[in-house]
Amino acid sequence: MIMALTVRPTAALKAHPMWSQADFEYFRGKGYSNHQVLEFWERDLRLGCKPLNWKPTDAKYQHSLRRITRR
Repeated sequence: MIMALTVRPTAALKAHPMWSQADFEYFRGKGYSNHQVLEFWERDLRLGCKPLNWKPTDAKYQHSLRRITRR
């Protein structure tokens, strides 16, 4: 059973060009704070990276997220 994260993204995160719910859940599952996630995305944006769009229905994604978040 997959449990929802209890930490909600801030308005700044949701408005960020790098926003991705799945990416946010990945970082939060790794233990990073909202502030740290924002710093990662700011850095990636400066480097010209594209937003990471995980496919939550993909078995590889589900396995990775469960392994990282231990859910």
